[in-house]
Amino acid sequence: MRWLVTMFLFCGSWTVNADEVIRVTWSTTHAAAPPQFSRPAADFLPMFRLALNTLPESAIVALALSQPSLLGLTPSQASIMRLLVAERYALVAQSPTYSSVVSALPYCFAEKRPQEGLALVHLPTGADARAPVLVFLHGYGGSFLWYQHLLAEHFTKCIIICPAYGINTSTIPSEYVQECAQAVGARLGRPVVKPVLIGLSAGGTGACDVFTQHPERFDRLICMASYPPEDLLTKFPREAKSAFIAGGDEYFVKSGDFARRVAKVRLVAPATQVFTVPQADHFFLLSHTALTMAKLREWLLRP
Repeated sequence: MRWLVTMFLFCGSWTVNADEVIRVTWSTTHAAAPPQFSRPAADFLPMFRLALNTLPESAIVALALSQPSLLGLTPSQASIMRLLVAERYALVAQSPTYSSVVSALPYCFAEKRPQEGLALVHLPTGADARAPVLVFLHGYGGSFLWYQHLLAEHFTKCIIICPAYGINTSTIPSEYVQECAQAVGARLGRPVVKPVLIGLSAGGTGACDVFTQHPERFDRLICMASYPPEDLLTKFPREAKSAFIAGGDEYFVKSGDFARRVAKVRLVAPATQVFTVPQADHFFLLSHTALTMAKLREWLLRP
């Protein structure tokens, strides 16, 4: 059944009476290894871990941005992000659904490899297990709450599953993503519908890998602020529905590498879509939210 049609089919054994966010865990051997940093970030990590257990996520992220190497950012990028993220966390604080949600960052920065997987799952009002599903793979630095809050703000009919996987989802195992979907289905009492897989930045790299390994598990792929790795360019199946979006000022867009890679994917998967956000850098999801969400909505509703 087409994604557009399933957006409006809400029937099943359970129904959500109000928006909520639940934590779903499962036993796994595929969780991420503890993050490793070189100095000076390594010296800052013990204090950061302590803060994870005592401060709200908004304060934790502000603290991390004071040491941008923790998040893989340059000082100038951290300065830009500090303002953009502060606006999102102000909205999170005002949200009846999200203001009390416990952050996944302590899990992402765990000192030992977890024996459980973790996902935060947004359940919209009126939805059941046949509601359309988005699986979102976070970027480098961890599963920030504002990612899901932003998606839920714009895709109000969707179940949004945000697996937490250490601080770098570029190498997330396909088994972990599958376990996550199965655990959510078990929690809800029936399998969820075939999801759209969305990856941002490092998560975009990981999403390309997961999607090309098991395209039959997903409705489509959307890769944001990233590009398909060279060794995967010819591994997209012909019938694959995939899309790539990046900021027009990104180095890999300006160099022409982004267009070259997507063109190569199109040779084997002609339905592949691409869009560059004009005058935008790596953080276009926050700086050009309206345009980005409009493009995502267009792709999600495409048969």
